[in-house]
Amino acid sequence: MADIEKLIEARDRAREEFRTIGDMRPGSLQENLTRCGKPNCRCAEDDAARHPGTILTRSIVGKVASTRLRRDEVEETRPLLDEYQRFRGVVSAFVAASESLAEARRKERRASGPGKGGASRRRSGRRSRPTSTG
Repeated sequence: MADIEKLIEARDRAREEFRTIGDMRPGSLQENLTRCGKPNCRCAEDDAARHPGTILTRSIVGKVASTRLRRDEVEETRPLLDEYQRFRGVVSAFVAASESLAEARRKERRASGPGKGGASRRRSGRRSRPTSTG
């Protein structure tokens, strides 16, 4: 019984933490180097010269979507990505506590309730005779 109470407390702590979650955004940031395509730019003549940039990538219905971010958008996006990771951690903790609680309650019911005992009932044979196809 003490285990169940501890699991309930763990589940309730995770539930309370849900209330503290703010705005979030799934995905990750990737730094990359690209060519701009302007004929007079340094990146057009020198293969090593590229323009740095940041891309937000995320999965949408099984496909990867990418969005190029400006420098100011990168700083706005980082906290949203961190909050999403925190959200995922809270969800995992909540699910783990709920699953453990359900299993503990199931075991408690089995231990306290009258058990069937013995083997399961033998299946009966065929109930009707097969018809002849003649």
